[in-house]
Order: sequence, then structure tokens, then C-alpha cells
Amino acid sequence: MGLELKFTKKLIIAALLLIIGAIFPLFADEFLVSILMQAYLWAFLAMSWDVIGGYGGQFSLGHAAFLALGAYTSTILLQGYNVSPWVGMWAAGVVAGAAGALVGIASLRLKGPFFALGTIAFAELVKLLLLYFKGITGGPLGILITKSGPENMLFETQTPYYYLMFVLMLAGILFLKWFESSRFGIGLVAVREDEEAAEGVGINVYRTKVIGAAISAFLTGIGGTIYAQWIHFIRPDILVKLEYSTQIAAIDVVGGAGSPYGGLIGALILVPLSLYLNALFGGMIAGLSLILYGVVLLIVVVMIPGGIYGLLRRRLRRKLPDQR
Repeated sequence: MGLELKFTKKLIIAALLLIIGAIFPLFADEFLVSILMQAYLWAFLAMSWDVIGGYGGQFSLGHAAFLALGAYTSTILLQGYNVSPWVGMWAAGVVAGAAGALVGIASLRLKGPFFALGTIAFAELVKLLLLYFKGITGGPLGILITKSGPENMLFETQTPYYYLMFVLMLAGILFLKWFESSRFGIGLVAVREDEEAAEGVGINVYRTKVIGAAISAFLTGIGGTIYAQWIHFIRPDILVKLEYSTQIAAIDVVGGAGSPYGGLIGALILVPLSLYLNALFGGMIAGLSLILYGVVLLIVVVMIPGGIYGLLRRRLRRKLPDQR
């Protein structure tokens, strides 16, 4: 009876949150809608990172490269070949996923901080290639998205983008809920916890990590398509920057890496805070966002291991009596 009651409470809370999220644009002004919309997008990107960073335990600082590859793939298909982003985002995911697999093959045999350094180097390589192949990518001038209409994922107001990113965020949570209980997800967590023990029970550690990196990059590439269609313009220096890679990782770590809800919790805290501080001090303090994420990451890693979601779970377990 206790388990049924707990499940019913969770269902009611989830339904209320869904309703609030769905009707939010009806009573909020456009500024607040824009902030929450961006939080949803970054939450999805953090959830994408979580596959390899949280569940896989491999700290990537190059996910901005996969974001850019996804954005450029769908944009080139749209502008050059009239392929709708609704279709192009899957191609974007495949291209980013293939790149993620290549990075994994090259870097996932490395231990400690060397994998993170390898992902940073890969992001810089992607940036240089996007600048070099200017006949395809537009080089430093980038590409302006001129195709319009809902069929091309371009809307006249913020509200459709809000619902698009709201659904994207929900899809990310549902995917991670399924992923963490899947055979592959359990195997990836086993690799994170103890590689030797995982090998002992028949898990191919290297292959599992490479596939995890590919899945993470695939999802990030899809997010890149949504981001490109929202800003209507892409350029290497806008997309491929350490600040974005750090933001994606910081959001997930602060919210609670290795959980379906950590990305959303972290995004709801860090994205509005970052936007506010950049608006207040951005013109005076260069690299303010990087400083913010660095400080927050340090505090969370030292004082709140497991992130905010982990902290909340521990507190609730202490307060709630055992209802078995």
C-alpha cells in the first residue's frame, strides 16, 4: 500500500509539473518564456552529455563540437538541398554520433584528465575545419538560415520554440529513464564503477565507452539542429567554444550527473543565473560565464557530491519513514 501511495504522489507531482510547463507561456511575458525555453534546451544538452559524462564517468569538455556538427549538418541540408530540419536533425545526429565514436576510439583508452584534454583538442580541430572549408560552411562568415515556415522549423514567435524545447527536454528525461534501466545503460554504469569488475562479467569496456560516446554525441547533434533553427544563424566562433562545453557539463554536474533529472535541475538554476550575470556584467568582465561555471563546479564537487538531485534524494530518504 505504501509503494502504491508513493507512486500515486509521484504521478500527481509529475502531472502538475507538466501542466504548469505546458500553460506557462499563457500567463508569462515573452522574456520569462525565453529564459525557460533556453533552460529546456540546455537541460537536453546536459542530459545528452550525461550519457557519457554521468553514466559513463568520462568527463568530456568538447561537446560544443558535436553541437556545431549537428547545427551545420542540418543547416547545410536545409539551405543547400532544401531538406527540412525535421528530417535533417536525424542526419545531424548521425554525423555528430559518428564524430563522437571517432573521438571515443581515439581517446577513451586514456585515463584521468587526458580524455577531457582530448575532447578539447577535438573541438578546436572541428572549429578549424569549419573555418577552412568555407565553400561548404561559409567559413568565418557562417551561414544565415533564410528558409522560413514551420515546415522548416522557423517560427515567427518564441512560443512554438518554447513548446519544441519543452518536448525535447521531456524526451531527454524519458530517454534517460529508459537508458539507465536498459542492459547497455547498466553495463555502462558498471564500467564507470569498476572497469576490471565489468570486464570480469563479460563487458567489453572499451566498446561500451565508445558506444556511449556515440550516443551522447548523437543526442547533442539533434540539440544542435534545434539551436541553429532558433538563432537563425551559425558561425564557428559562436558554436565551438569552451564556454558552451563547460556550460553543458556544469549544468549536469550541478543538477546531479547520472540521473534523468539532473540536467533539468541544473539548467533551471544555472541558465537564468548565467543570463542575468552576463546582462549585468558581461560587458565589463570577459569570460564571466567560464568563471561562474568553474566556481560552481568546484563548490558542488567538494561540498555536494552527487549534485543537487543527489542531495535532495538523501534528505528525503532521511525524513520519510520506511513505508514497506
